[in-house]
Amino acid sequence: MPKVNRFPKMAALQKYRALKLGYPEDLAEAIGIAEALKYAIFKRLAHSERKYHEEEEKKKKEEINLDWDKFKIFKLASYNGWPFVAGKVETPEDYKKEIYLKWGDTGKKIEEWAKHIIEKVPEDYLKNEQKFFKEVWVPHRDDPIE
Repeated sequence: MPKVNRFPKMAALQKYRALKLGYPEDLAEAIGIAEALKYAIFKRLAHSERKYHEEEEKKKKEEINLDWDKFKIFKLASYNGWPFVAGKVETPEDYKKEIYLKWGDTGKKIEEWAKHIIEKVPEDYLKNEQKFFKEVWVPHRDDPIE
């Protein structure tokens, strides 16, 4: 089995974080993939939320209004009720492509890994981006998926 990189792990953790916070599954999957993309962008921009907002606003292809309140817990923009990252709306189909089409049977194992971790996470960590990152993501990001 190939080594699972951090991107699908982040997507799955964020999906299960959103589910535990009460989002429906389709929206949780969209949030999961959007969060993974956001973190990849953050890494490139040296973890600057302000720079991230500026980049998102620049990437809009037309004059649209992004809602920064709908997914405030995740610090994600929303357009028409869906997460908006890197100039486009993210959907449950994008999540499924990354987790299941790309990783095949391993996709189920990635989700099982994420679900098991999130079950034990206190609600205040789920609602706080910094706590989630430091206390949930950092300790588990290099866990092997078997």
